[in-house]
Amino acid sequence: MASSSQQLALALAWMFAVPTLVLLAGFAPVGRGRLARFASPRDLTVTVTSGPVLITYLARVSRWRAVGGAAGWVAGGALALPGAYYFWGAAGYLVGALAAEIRTSVRLTPPDGPRRASLAVRRSGDYLSWGVRWGPVFVISAVALQLAGYLRWPSAGTLDVQPSEVLLGGTGVAVVTAVLWLSRWLIVRRPRPVLPDDLNAVDDEIRASSLQTIGGASLALMCLAAGDVMWDVTLDLDAPEPFNWIHSVLAFGVFAMALYAWFGVRVRARRLLRETTE
Repeated sequence: MASSSQQLALALAWMFAVPTLVLLAGFAPVGRGRLARFASPRDLTVTVTSGPVLITYLARVSRWRAVGGAAGWVAGGALALPGAYYFWGAAGYLVGALAAEIRTSVRLTPPDGPRRASLAVRRSGDYLSWGVRWGPVFVISAVALQLAGYLRWPSAGTLDVQPSEVLLGGTGVAVVTAVLWLSRWLIVRRPRPVLPDDLNAVDDEIRASSLQTIGGASLALMCLAAGDVMWDVTLDLDAPEPFNWIHSVLAFGVFAMALYAWFGVRVRARRLLRETTE
């Protein structure tokens, strides 16, 4: 009886301790140090005009992401959803990041006078790192190769991996891919008035940061959904060497890419080539 109570207490502590820490970090005030950590890697000069815009952006998106991540983590445990806590925490984080963008990251105020729109051409490739652009292609290719090998060399001549499991994982990958591409289109094409150079630079960095964050979180979720299916396929695979070894490497590679996407791609700063107005 005591052992069951201790296990329940540990489960509840795990369920609520991590979200509490996430919320405390997300709602922490934006100080000079955090502002410098955002601006320095991007070679961004913070001015009297652009500073408040950046502070507003950093405070807003961190709160939305923290709330989404904490809610997803708690929901995954409280509702006994399939998958680990961290998967639903990452999914909630992505939902929170998208919600912050739907509210628009920043509301830039155009200068006085007639309203004019900027006609500068913006492409998603200018804002995203190599990992976000090509990571989804690697994941989808790895899943396709894994499933092709499984159809060719099933264990004991029978397919023991349930179609519903493959369908669930494939649906997760498809949904996250759609979210990734739609967010690219919406953020890159978000209208921008004609602004001074310092606010143009801030707007570009905000778009790049938002896209990189959403792209990294999407790629991590994609890898987790695909890796779950790929691991089950690997365990039930009866391929000759070296094909069995290759499929194992692919499965481990996708899980490793999930860590790289979350801890590397998601937080990476991408420097932009900026054009100044005359």
